[in-house]
Amino acid sequence: METPACTIRALLLAQERGTPMKRVPEAQAVEGRGFVGDRHGKKKPNGKRQLLLLDEASHVALRLGPGELKENVVISGLPLESLPPGQRLALGAEVVVELTEPCVPCSKLERIRPGLLKESWGQRGQLARVLRGGTVREGDGVRLLDINPDVPRPIRPKLP
Repeated sequence: METPACTIRALLLAQERGTPMKRVPEAQAVEGRGFVGDRHGKKKPNGKRQLLLLDEASHVALRLGPGELKENVVISGLPLESLPPGQRLALGAEVVVELTEPCVPCSKLERIRPGLLKESWGQRGQLARVLRGGTVREGDGVRLLDINPDVPRPIRPKLP
């Protein structure tokens, strides 16, 4: 069987605040919430940050491992930073997500490594909401779908 060009490399759940992410082989996505067992799914339903998607190239460029940037999904073969808000993606056979906005690096990154805030600018991934739930697994393919034209294009803040 041929490997898809765009692939899910890692799935991670945010546990309690300040603790490491938990890597899982599969996750259950819930429409309007995020992943079951992820603390962000307990927050406001239909919020902009149900999931954080990050491309594997950012990990390589920033010399970090999965979960260190608090991302939920690591994808190879897809330059997420180049995609607009409103872009919809199929994760595996069931799950559909919609990008809401780029994730802006925050000062917490300096705790990981001094200078990481500046280094990660433009490589922090994209926030997304779950439009259709289901099960997603490491190794599943990722496909570009349509773009929702009604999603406003946020202004990307300048580097502090």
